[in-house]
Amino acid sequence: MRKLIATLAAKWLRVPTALGIASLKFRLLAALTLLTCSAVGMFSTYWLIAHVLPIYGQIWRQAFAIKVPYMTFGLLMAPPVMLACVVASAFAICTGKKFAPRARSGFAIFETGMMKASVYALVVIAPLAAIATTLTLNALDYTTCPQLRKSGSAWQTYWVSHPGFCFVPDSYTENKWPCKKGEGKKLCLNMDE
Repeated sequence: MRKLIATLAAKWLRVPTALGIASLKFRLLAALTLLTCSAVGMFSTYWLIAHVLPIYGQIWRQAFAIKVPYMTFGLLMAPPVMLACVVASAFAICTGKKFAPRARSGFAIFETGMMKASVYALVVIAPLAAIATTLTLNALDYTTCPQLRKSGSAWQTYWVSHPGFCFVPDSYTENKWPCKKGEGKKLCLNMDE
């Protein structure tokens, strides 16, 4: 019985070799990279959906005030490159080898396509989207309103459809709408409509 237990223990509880530890470290690093790339990809996609897409809905409805976070357009480059990172990390976890696909293989075409899409998104699409948004707002007679900008938010620009909506807020609602007290009343600008 002792011999059987010793044999099983030796088989299951093998002392790892230097090569085995290096492979384990590589796979753990690949798993950490996979988690990081997944988190960054999901965060950037969420941020684009939550903060960039609503701009165009507000333009369509001709809202009173529109907040345009121009730096957020740069996040358009993140989803493609993060998807390529997730695939490469998953490959490294499964095989224990560096992701280096053969030329003209499906993985190589995918990797190259995602990298090109990411660079094009950053260099071409993001600036064009920001410029097109600005030109659209100008064409609809919106004007910038630096008074609505909160301290420390220089990367956001507020556009208003009427000069009367441009004021220095006294306070903000829980929905982050700017408010001003005037004539004994608290007037708030609905930023969602």
